[in-house]
Amino acid sequence: MKKIVVLIFVIIYSCLSDKDEIKISGKISGLNNSTIYLVKVDENIVLDSSKVVDEKVNLTAYINEPLELALRIESKNSTKSYSFFSEPSSKLIFTSSKEKFEYNGKIENSVMNSEYYKLKTQIEKYDEKDLELLADQIKFSVEGDQKNYNLIEEKRIKINQKKILLIVNYSINNNSSPLSAFIVFKYKESINENYLEKIYANFSDKLKDSYYAKKIISKL
Repeated sequence: MKKIVVLIFVIIYSCLSDKDEIKISGKISGLNNSTIYLVKVDENIVLDSSKVVDEKVNLTAYINEPLELALRIESKNSTKSYSFFSEPSSKLIFTSSKEKFEYNGKIENSVMNSEYYKLKTQIEKYDEKDLELLADQIKFSVEGDQKNYNLIEEKRIKINQKKILLIVNYSINNNSSPLSAFIVFKYKESINENYLEKIYANFSDKLKDSYYAKKIISKL
């Protein structure tokens, strides 16, 4: 029995030794005696979880390349979720509040997430404009105003095209950045397949071997 336990330990240690440690500590104001989960977003896999005591957060996981992760409270499928893009070998500080967990969420000490936040902010401006146009489009639909409905639809198509062009240009101009592969993977359903092939071909050799780049090419 002892030999089996030792063997299991050796296997687990061997798997972890190929990956780098990521530590997350911090504070969630107003949250006590609840569980927080660190989740790998695209597969909804829990990498670590712990009790939040006296509003303090402490989590540890092992990853071997930059990934989109999420912090969720109450359950791994909770809508109270804060997502971020993180690199291996990092010690992150997370702060937020119980009532506005996602809105007040903030990650410090991550260069990769800072870059992601800047790009995400630009993308969200297009999404916000699209929502405004959608509200107008719904109004015209209710009124039976087909002409203005169609005009709004044309504007929405152009807004989406500009958003995708932003993503494509970013990935082309940053062809060795893990963020490029991730953001293209995230919006791959909205990108023409020919563009996806060209984007992937433009990636550096190292990036082509990354997690998200492999996800992109597997869909082509």
